[in-house]
Amino acid sequence: MPVSHVVLRKTAAALLTWSLAAALIGCSTPAATVQPQKTAVDALPNGIAVRPADGAVFITDDRTSSVLASTGGAFTPYASIPVEAGQGKSLSQLTVARSGALLVERFGFGTASAIFEITGSGTASALVGPNPARRRLGLVELAPGQLLSTWFVKTGNNPPQGGLSLVTYDVATHTATERDLLTGLGKPVGVAVSGGSVFVSDQANDNIVKASLGELLSSAGMVTPTVVARIDNPDLMAVDAQGRLYTKCNKTGLCEIAPDGTVSVLANDFQDARGVAIDALHHALYAVDRASPASGTSYVRTFAIK
Repeated sequence: MPVSHVVLRKTAAALLTWSLAAALIGCSTPAATVQPQKTAVDALPNGIAVRPADGAVFITDDRTSSVLASTGGAFTPYASIPVEAGQGKSLSQLTVARSGALLVERFGFGTASAIFEITGSGTASALVGPNPARRRLGLVELAPGQLLSTWFVKTGNNPPQGGLSLVTYDVATHTATERDLLTGLGKPVGVAVSGGSVFVSDQANDNIVKASLGELLSSAGMVTPTVVARIDNPDLMAVDAQGRLYTKCNKTGLCEIAPDGTVSVLANDFQDARGVAIDALHHALYAVDRASPASGTSYVRTFAIK
């Protein structure tokens, strides 16, 4: 299915106004305009997040089952995530909590998914309570002690069945409860919150859906979301202050979805676009360009946004 209303952006529209290193250390004065940055990383990354307080960038690494961090130079180990015995390494989205802690999901392959909180010491503590049979992908903090998590389950050759849940946890004990907000999705991957609405990218159905956050939290039954855009193969997702969504599109693309649902191609030369994150202070978009094949070189790419 082709991307609807796709408009290929001019190369100049993606110009960066400072180097990647300057952005990471929180430089407040843009340097001369340069081309978009493409920085090689010694990792097999998936999720990415930017810490607003200092511009530090974090990525998940599926080669080492760890979170790596950069504050201006190379990415270095920040915290290790335990690997379940007999399973491969696969980490999904990570997000920065208002407290400054990191939260990251382990995919789990249908038996051992988990959500971990990483404190400033680099120690990862699993939340106790969320269903480990759910293969977890998207994650965003809604409020202190509250997360939105996308997930799906898959049995044999049957199509995936997924949804969005609210995970509420005690920051001291890490005990958590999980309540379903949306079900009936295929393979929900990315999740973002903007303007009182929740957006979910459904990879199995090639679309992005939207629902009222207030309605999801207050309704005793299931809410039916509306489709806001149709995109081939969307993935992890981010939203900026203007309500524009960013996610993978097609085989090699990274797309922007305007609030009215118009889809524009930001870049069309990715190996495999995965996680995306917004640095609001510097008006920058970070995107993971994951190596394909896995033995190749992965990159963290940076684009200027208005």
